[in-house]
Amino acid sequence: LLFPIHREGGSVVAFGGRAMADDQVPKYLNSPETPLYTKGKVLYGLHLSKHAIRKAGSVVMMEGYFDVLQAWQGGVTNTVASSGTALTPAQAQMLRRFAAKVVLSFDADGAGQNAAAKSGDLLVAEGFQVSVALLPEGEDPDTFVRRYGGDAYREKVDQARSYLDFVLDRAAARHNVKDPTGRVAFLNEMLVVAARIPEALARDQFADRLAHRAQVGEETIR
Repeated sequence: LLFPIHREGGSVVAFGGRAMADDQVPKYLNSPETPLYTKGKVLYGLHLSKHAIRKAGSVVMMEGYFDVLQAWQGGVTNTVASSGTALTPAQAQMLRRFAAKVVLSFDADGAGQNAAAKSGDLLVAEGFQVSVALLPEGEDPDTFVRRYGGDAYREKVDQARSYLDFVLDRAAARHNVKDPTGRVAFLNEMLVVAARIPEALARDQFADRLAHRAQVGEETIR
């Protein structure tokens, strides 16, 4: 299958190919980069969704073409896709013109959650209000909408968890905060995240949550 890739203004600048048979490789193949097309400067679907994004005041960021198409068919139209690559500062700045809130809705597997963490770090540093829509294990937006419908997916988006709570949970699952060594490792990882938060108030609120999770005094965290 070939998906036309549009610039924000609507002109087609590239194509994305998706293999349909198991023995076809690669699974995805994009047009090469040209003077007209730089992958890290284009967001799939933005030319169609920018008005819905402005109206909603938020954008749902997904990974793939099928995710965006299926969400649209389910009635969730304030969506774009990073097309399977790490979000870039250029893409974040493009989104800034339309919304200040981003809901990350990636695959529920480990790779998808790692991608959500990396994209969230960048978006927080760029001053966005970021949350993460958590789907059941094994699901992505495409499969979830097909299985449960658009209304159920919108409910997941509406219930999206604060990104900073999401990264706290992920780090706490990796480190035993009841053990002194684990607590230090947890704090070192989370203080890097805290340093990227540009607003003083948001950074202060994160310090409160971090102190509570690490069972350390707030002043020590600050």
